[in-house]
Amino acid sequence: MKRRILSGVLASTFLAASSLVAISTVSGASAQLTTVNFVYDFPGPDMEITPIVAAQQQGYFASQGLKVNIIFPPDTSTSSQMLTTGAANIGFITTSDMAVAVQAKAPLLSVANYSMSNNWGLFAKPGSKLTLANLKGKKLFSWGDTWTNAMLPFVVKKAGLKMSDITVVTASNDMPLLLAGKIDWTTSTSNYGVPGIFGATGKNPVAITGAAAGVPNVPVWVYATTKSYASAHASVVKAFLKAVLEGTKYASAHQSAAAAAFTKAYPKSGYTAAYNKLGWSLTVPLLTNAKGKYFVQTDAQWSLLNQGLVATKQIKTAPTPSTYYSNAYLPAQ
Repeated sequence: MKRRILSGVLASTFLAASSLVAISTVSGASAQLTTVNFVYDFPGPDMEITPIVAAQQQGYFASQGLKVNIIFPPDTSTSSQMLTTGAANIGFITTSDMAVAVQAKAPLLSVANYSMSNNWGLFAKPGSKLTLANLKGKKLFSWGDTWTNAMLPFVVKKAGLKMSDITVVTASNDMPLLLAGKIDWTTSTSNYGVPGIFGATGKNPVAITGAAAGVPNVPVWVYATTKSYASAHASVVKAFLKAVLEGTKYASAHQSAAAAAFTKAYPKSGYTAAYNKLGWSLTVPLLTNAKGKYFVQTDAQWSLLNQGLVATKQIKTAPTPSTYYSNAYLPAQ
């Protein structure tokens, strides 16, 4: 779902540097702060981590008594494992990661939504005449991640086809393949797909997202931890989310400055300042629900995801929604 641009060496560099960023942010007070190891969902930084960067740079973590180290996993399937093994305390994962983990009996707990709706779908080159009606026989790019694997069957079903009617191409980067015509569609969320294609072509892509793509309208990303960590360190989880809420609100109200701060914090991310600014501006509207609230999860979102994943045979059984999440750690809004 996200653009893979990092080599193992570069990812390791980011991992080491992230701890230094956290320490320098809180200066000499670090010895008095509680350390939280936060694992991202991707091997390197991208603009969705902007609220965490804001919380660090604006001192929101420090004011909550925390020193947050950002960890980047070696691949997109490791973040959940790092949480369950204790290599990380709190993480950023997709709701489908949660579903798969719970199905495997992993003791994960989602403690807050990041986004509130599903903006995932298909993206083609500007001016393309491609539609779901002519999807049969087409080549669709996939990052091979859990979320894309979970969503593609919904798209195929919406088109009245079977998975065998399309060709799924997995590689390290979608853009060269798309621009060369070697794939018809790439898969992504709008806040990644639009700036990626716009940056490469100077024009907006042809996009089919959300309900038009047949996917369930559920949040894509959540903040998660383990049930044991949440139980033993409830005050830490609450403090973390309070600081992240402040960081999210700040970054939403000061979008250009926040995007620039991310670019400055991670100059070797592989993304341009223009990409980061556009991507973050497209992310901000996804962060609140219909009542203007951040983070709040519902039984309905998890039930809907369950129904869809069972129907498309992504999971075998549907746990009760409360198995996945708790709103007990959310800050007042």
